[in-house]
Amino acid sequence: MDDDPAQVMLASEILEPDGHDVRTALSGEEALKALGSEPADLVVADLMMPGMNGFDLLREIREAWPELPVIFLTGHDDVASAVSAIKEGAENYVTKPFDVDRFRLIIARALERKALRDDNARLREIVRSRRGSFGTILGSSAVMQDLYDQIEVVAPTDSTVLLLGESGTGKDLTAREIHRRSTRTDGPFLAVNCGALPGNLLESELFGHEKGAFTGATATKVGLFEAANGGTIFLDEIGTTSESTQKSLLRVLQEREVRRVGGTQSHPINVRVISATNSNLQEAMAQGSFRSDLYFRLSGVILNLPPLRAREADIASLAEHFLAQTCHRHNKPMLSFSPRAMERLGRYHWPGNIRELENVIERAVIFAQRSIIGPGDLQLPGPGGGVPSPELALDAIVRDHLTQVLERCGGNKSQAAKLLNVPRTTLYKLLKKHGLSGNISEA
Repeated sequence: MDDDPAQVMLASEILEPDGHDVRTALSGEEALKALGSEPADLVVADLMMPGMNGFDLLREIREAWPELPVIFLTGHDDVASAVSAIKEGAENYVTKPFDVDRFRLIIARALERKALRDDNARLREIVRSRRGSFGTILGSSAVMQDLYDQIEVVAPTDSTVLLLGESGTGKDLTAREIHRRSTRTDGPFLAVNCGALPGNLLESELFGHEKGAFTGATATKVGLFEAANGGTIFLDEIGTTSESTQKSLLRVLQEREVRRVGGTQSHPINVRVISATNSNLQEAMAQGSFRSDLYFRLSGVILNLPPLRAREADIASLAEHFLAQTCHRHNKPMLSFSPRAMERLGRYHWPGNIRELENVIERAVIFAQRSIIGPGDLQLPGPGGGVPSPELALDAIVRDHLTQVLERCGGNKSQAAKLLNVPRTTLYKLLKKHGLSGNISEA
């Protein structure tokens, strides 16, 4: 693209014999319009043009087509501007009047690099689409793929990481996976639930104490920060910590040393800190219950863990995983889910997230009377997987209850009628009304 028709014609005559499909434009505006109607692999443009100059064009292209390479043509007197354009994202530049062979070589290499980038992107997408797990973390949904990508980027760094997510979303597993993929993987990984200990005991657990520091301190104790030296410490439920503990944590993070409770000597530490919470720390800071300076120390990188209700595509695979795991742990023969049971799992809103799903599956396995787990065996509240709303149709409740009873009876109508305490003729009418009369045994 050039405002000089002769230059445009010359570039076309040079490139077309090499098999390139060349489209021309005499202005930046015309070039953008052409790109909008048909994509291109490369843009060659004059840097200095009236109206929209090369810099303006480059910014527009970067915004709309960030992977599209741009090569600028420029005069010998304006090489500095071309170098500036490269700093802003241009692929390369060619000075006019240009050497034909060098021009063709620059174009060929730029196209090769773009093809390689495109191939790599396609390969990443193929790997991404097949990635059903990430170490010990399970899930192939889009939100989990995004989380895996973020973990891959942050894990090799030494940045502090703050994991945000509802209870049961897998913050502990995520912290362990970050450590496993870090440069500290050979060092210790130590975790503490800050909400499980009162403030004075938590400080002793984290920072250690000297003998006689308080009643019951009969010996010197090394804290988790010292014990995790060279590795990672995971502070779960960081939002529950007291003001005193927050102050001590801030000093440890700032000075990279720890002083035991009741001690006077500081001990240098080299520890990566990963913390997690299901609390709203922004709200806690506004209320004054969480220090903002500590928050900024802990939140070098923030990772948001999605709730299970945002991972509907993962529920079936997670349920199958927990089913196999639980059957093995309890020495039970391998069970399976009925289609209705799997449908029920998919409809439930899972306020307790993955931890709740695991508990539901374990309970179903323990109490299962048959080799197939039906929706009734899951013991989830409400026919839709939640507390029934007043608007829920009575027919839907009846149909769901009939289905549960039939599955419990293995499809036997006689047993189902006895369990429901209704005559068989009444049961037949109900089954017919609700479309459940097919393929069910009479005996």
